[in-house]
Amino acid sequence: MTDLQKSMVESMGLTEDNFCKPKVTEIDRIKANVDFLAMLSGVELEVSGDE
Repeated sequence: MTDLQKSMVESMGLTEDNFCKPKVTEIDRIKANVDFLAMLSGVELEVSGDE
């Protein structure tokens, strides 16, 4: 970030972390695919309490 960008970010009360892409694990991708396919086929997934 340039100095101007850093000062603008600080004046808005943000940090550089607000602009970082979140890290997605392979497990997250698999869960998203399962949820998407279940939605397409109309299947309700049972949610367990251990997540």
